[in-house]
Amino acid sequence: MTFEWLFSTHVYPLLCWKLTSKRLMQKSSFHCYRRNNLVISQRSFFRSFLGKPPSYYSSMINRNRKPSRHVLQTLLNATKTILATFLGKPHLHKPYANNLNQAHDQLQELIERVTIELELMNVAQELDR
Repeated sequence: MTFEWLFSTHVYPLLCWKLTSKRLMQKSSFHCYRRNNLVISQRSFFRSFLGKPPSYYSSMINRNRKPSRHVLQTLLNATKTILATFLGKPHLHKPYANNLNQAHDQLQELIERVTIELELMNVAQELDR
């Protein structure tokens, strides 16, 4: 990947945005799951969907670290699995199924954000070489 690719795609504005908000990914991921009643607490989110202890988030914030590639990949896989279950629901995309449609859209958006974050990690790794 080249600098031209980075600046010629939609990734560059997101790169700038991500660099200003390290906490956003985990916090918004949890809130997306919570809003759609997929988890009941941060503790269950980190244990069930990220495979991390409940102290993971606070430790990461205190050390000013971004999530690891493994954590993002775990989140991506879990979200894709949940989203796949939505596709089998006969009410998906029907006008009367507002909650289901909203949850589907939010999870799809989360998948896109995590995918972009993983791509940014790949670009950063390539630039370091």
